[in-house]
Amino acid sequence: MTHGGEERELVEAVAALKAAEERVAAALRVFLARDSVTGRPVHGRIGRAAVITGWGQQRVKETVTPELAARRRTRHDREDRR
Repeated sequence: MTHGGEERELVEAVAALKAAEERVAAALRVFLARDSVTGRPVHGRIGRAAVITGWGQQRVKETVTPELAARRRTRHDREDRR
């Protein structure tokens, strides 16, 4: 395979991976929908989602609530500047 062909294959694989991650994120949002009474995800579901995806609880939480990731990055940026 030529260099151009290898690069094209990589670009296509990355695009497929990003699309799959978006589908996983959408499924996670449904799986971790907040309980209408408590306003929190159903007990144990974050851990179960982490096991199913292999992502870890923090990534699962940040996938469902992107604001958490933004807040964490902001905090780390401030700490790095010190």
